[in-house]
Amino acid sequence: MCELSREDAPVRWYKDGLEVEESEALVLQSEGPRRRLVLPAAQPEDGGEFVCDAGDDSAFFTVTVTAPPERIVHPAARSLDLQFGAPGRVELCCEVAPAGSQVRWYKDGLEVEASDTLLLGAKGPTRTLILPHAQPEDAGEYVCETRDEAVTFNVSLAEPPVQFLAPEAAPSPLCVAPGEPVVLSCELSRASAPVFWSHNGKPVQEHEGLELQVEGPRRALCIQAADPTHAGVYTCHCGAAPGAPSLSFTIQVAVTPSSDPTEPPVRVVAPEAAQTRVRSAPGGDLELAVHLSGPGSPVRWYKDGERLSSQGRVQLEQAGARQVLRVRGARSGDAGEYLCDAPQDSRIFLVSVEELLPVKLVSELTPLTVHEGDDATFRCEVSPPDADVTWLRNGTVITPGSHLEMAQNGSSHTLTIRGCQLQDAGTVTAQAGTTASSARLHVRETELLFLRRLQDVRTEEGQDVCLEVETGRVGIAGAVRWIKGGEPLLPDSRRSIAQEGHIHRLFIRGIVLADQGTYGCESHHDRTLARLSVRPRQLRALRPLEDVTISEGGSATFHLELSQEGVIGEWAQGGIRLQPGPKCHIYAEGHTHRLVLSGLGLADSGCVSFTADSLRCAARLTVREVPVTIVRGPQDLEVTEGDTATLECELSQALADVTWEKDGRVLIPSPRIRLQSLGTRRLLQLRRCSNSDAGTYCCAVGVSRAGPVRLTVHGAQGVWPGKAPPPHAPGSAPERPVSVLCELRSVRAREGDGATFECTVSEAETPGRWELGGHHLRPGGRVRIRQEGKKHILVLSLLRAEDAGEVHFQAGPAQSSALLEVEALPLQMCRRPPREKTVLTGRRAVLEVTVSRPGGYVCWLREGVELCPGDKYEMRSHGPTHSLVIRDVRPEDQGTYCCQAGQDSADTRLLVEGE
Repeated sequence: MCELSREDAPVRWYKDGLEVEESEALVLQSEGPRRRLVLPAAQPEDGGEFVCDAGDDSAFFTVTVTAPPERIVHPAARSLDLQFGAPGRVELCCEVAPAGSQVRWYKDGLEVEASDTLLLGAKGPTRTLILPHAQPEDAGEYVCETRDEAVTFNVSLAEPPVQFLAPEAAPSPLCVAPGEPVVLSCELSRASAPVFWSHNGKPVQEHEGLELQVEGPRRALCIQAADPTHAGVYTCHCGAAPGAPSLSFTIQVAVTPSSDPTEPPVRVVAPEAAQTRVRSAPGGDLELAVHLSGPGSPVRWYKDGERLSSQGRVQLEQAGARQVLRVRGARSGDAGEYLCDAPQDSRIFLVSVEELLPVKLVSELTPLTVHEGDDATFRCEVSPPDADVTWLRNGTVITPGSHLEMAQNGSSHTLTIRGCQLQDAGTVTAQAGTTASSARLHVRETELLFLRRLQDVRTEEGQDVCLEVETGRVGIAGAVRWIKGGEPLLPDSRRSIAQEGHIHRLFIRGIVLADQGTYGCESHHDRTLARLSVRPRQLRALRPLEDVTISEGGSATFHLELSQEGVIGEWAQGGIRLQPGPKCHIYAEGHTHRLVLSGLGLADSGCVSFTADSLRCAARLTVREVPVTIVRGPQDLEVTEGDTATLECELSQALADVTWEKDGRVLIPSPRIRLQSLGTRRLLQLRRCSNSDAGTYCCAVGVSRAGPVRLTVHGAQGVWPGKAPPPHAPGSAPERPVSVLCELRSVRAREGDGATFECTVSEAETPGRWELGGHHLRPGGRVRIRQEGKKHILVLSLLRAEDAGEVHFQAGPAQSSALLEVEALPLQMCRRPPREKTVLTGRRAVLEVTVSRPGGYVCWLREGVELCPGDKYEMRSHGPTHSLVIRDVRPEDQGTYCCQAGQDSADTRLLVEGE
């Protein structure tokens, strides 16, 4: 708050050098001489230096706004120990004050980010961290931290005890013959649970012939060929802790009396099936083969119950553990049931001899359309079922791999392409014999959506700007493009485009006003837009104006250094725009601006200001009056009684009042005592001197004195001739009528100039009275009154338009009048509105100008059409300041507004932005 000396005086408020505008967040109040600036809901960014400028004086305020502490009000404890079951839902919650406080979550010292498995929530004052499917590895120390406080959650996740899911009942004893394979298996409730096996209470170790298998939750112990040493109790243990669950299996190995316990029985290893169907073409060789568990064991072959021997077309071959029956030139009579009989095992082959069916595809491939990242499976049926199928893609034979899988189930053949990409699209072909089938694979691009969208940016001219988005997946080069106003943006010397994984950025260096507009980033499936607002580069005073104090008649120099070069500004003195002239010199060199004023008088004291756009700097000019001195003092004087005595002194200035003293007492003018001013000369005349006039005399002006000098009055040598002197009062002379000898003359002058009126009367001792427009004039300020003998002089300086009127002089009965005409100067703008102004939709816009004099008429126009007061527009005037108020600004109010003052005008471009 500041208090002014005059209630109706206008003020301007500035923050950090920029003029402020009234809004919901900043209220300007005026109550009598008091002026207030109120911030109803101050925020830390509202701090700064505020200036209340009243033209001739300014008040400075430094405001610091401290944000309230951000506290965690719930839970009250700063550390909590929490236990949850795994897998399960974990929810951590705290309540903050104020409700808009920002928090950060940390786990084991590292900040966490939201994902599908970790959800961060904020609703009112509540902040939550949720783990929908918490696992044991999610246990740890979680911290919720505001700017000033933090709370710690120590989270423990306990898993349920491991159980055996299969077999459901205790397994019965398993009896096997020597040489038979044995598999003991069970299924656990948790796939990651560790187990160990024991045999008759002793730990089991893997070795040749015994294997321990783990497949997900399934655990198995496999014995390739049982022998009597494998008999006993096998136990699967889940952990070594007392009471840990376990499952036991009992194995019994039957030993035949004839068998040698030291030698394992010979068994058929391949084929595994007891019966195998074999088809042979007529004329071809029929080959039946078995693999035994050991070499050297004899086998016997039978056909339809008759034993076969190696003769004719039938050949029996042995190569180690492999036994082969070969029939050359198979015929239809060779079809039947063949038996391979080993000592302790056997295999049956069902042989048919018939013409081979032609290989062909019995079903066609079906075209597929999948999304990027999905699997695609092509399927076909062939005849006969054991026919081979060749797969091709775009004419090239496919080789199986991690990306391409081939499978067969009977007559069905499949080709699976894992994790399809856009480049996998094409034609897939299946060939079987002389037939082929083709189908088209279409891969549809996954929607490229924006997870983090563009945000509006406000910046200052000359700064660098980075616009950034985040996509849901990593797109290929060129998957997104940047636009401005609907047109694609291409990199150039100031613009560059970059991509880092999911992040896409647009860099603009050295922002200019033309860069302002709507920018967008778009893919084939999504689009995000944001507004880039560019305000003109803020003009700052690096070296502000400083107050200057000089003596009357001297020169004053004002220096100002700005943050930008080439700035065009206006200098003003007392609110009047200054123009270069003999006594006013204006210089601008780079960042420096200089004003030199010479030949200054007392009336030049006041406020000197520099205005450029929204920047205004002011300083005070003080002109001190040069002390008047007495250049030549009076001299001792001797006169004869009855004569006139004249004492004279000379001053350093013409306009100064001198006081004469006699014997320490101030002399007052009278008909016999005359005080005269002749330029710089001051005279004291004593008429008809007598002995009482003798004494010491002094003259004083300000603090300067001259004297004392002595006046000596000698006695008269004679008497009045003829008769005695005429009678009159002692010390006085007979009064004479006063008349005007030289009348006043009318004066015509320009505003700001001076005017002098002179009137001569018949008597020198007569005091005069001056009036202007019926008002009595007194010396001081712009009014100077002096008397030089019979001549009376009135000097009016720095004329104003309202000074025009009748000048009247009266000395006794004598009177004289004349007219004073003041020609007003052309109305000029001392302070112009900014070239461009940005206002939010729904707010109020104020355009303001200051003209060279109060009462001047200004006209407001929009796009060349004059505006009239109403609900939309309000015109205000306060002294030399004129304002245009635009209420409830809408986009259609955007345009060019012009203020005309006389022959001068100023334009402002109004920009409207959405909130």
